[in-house]
Amino acid sequence: MLLPSEIEARWLLPLLRALIVRRLLNEYHMTQEKVARLLGITQASVSNYVRAVRAKGLRPEMVSLLARYASDVADVAYRSQDPQTVAKTIQEALIRIRKDRVLCELHQLLEPGFDVENCELCQLN
Repeated sequence: MLLPSEIEARWLLPLLRALIVRRLLNEYHMTQEKVARLLGITQASVSNYVRAVRAKGLRPEMVSLLARYASDVADVAYRSQDPQTVAKTIQEALIRIRKDRVLCELHQLLEPGFDVENCELCQLN
């Protein structure tokens, strides 16, 4: 059984970052260096997200689950241009993802036999 923190670290955060990176590059036409600075990652990491070396499991159903959260973070990143504000916004998105039970939907995709309906693991925080 996967724990919520495992899902966040191994799938959710990389997928969320990949979507944020793509939006900042494609819609806001930012440079990879600028995106890296805003997200607190290296330019090489940004490149890896672009080339899908990171977040390899970017399945369409996962993209649809996370798209609005990534869009919100990218919008804040573009407007604020402040790495601390972006980090706070990502953390707030992760909290909303748990509260909205989107993490449960992701868990169901990753572990189809797991009973997410009766699970309260995310509510332990």
